[in-house]
Amino acid sequence: MSKIDNTVTAPVWRARLIALVAAVLAAGLTAVIAQAAGVDMLAANPGQDPIEVGFPNAAVMTLLAGGLGWIARALLDRFAPRKAVLLWLIGAGLIFAIEMVPPFYTEATAATTAVLIAMHVVVAAILVPVFAKPKPARES
Repeated sequence: MSKIDNTVTAPVWRARLIALVAAVLAAGLTAVIAQAAGVDMLAANPGQDPIEVGFPNAAVMTLLAGGLGWIARALLDRFAPRKAVLLWLIGAGLIFAIEMVPPFYTEATAATTAVLIAMHVVVAAILVPVFAKPKPARES
């Protein structure tokens, strides 16, 4: 007789949605905490007017980036299921490396630059482990 596994797992989309919401909140709260600590959260690309990197901007950008990451993972699960995790991790690593460049050439204070880097790291730390998790073999 074989042992029957009666464990119930939540659908993958639920875990990814929770991670995305957590990343959005974490990025936004990082900006809020930095502002409360007195960090001037103004940043500008060279030659452009500065923008305030507050909760709304941080949340929207995280939602867009995280949403694109989720779409990429879903497409990989559909069209390259055996290599989805590897390909997604390679893509996420490349995107993360590329996204770490702008804070260094953005016109901002050192403290603002440090907060922007921290935001990127926090978002990646939340999304990557969840989005990189292998999809269960049988899921409805």
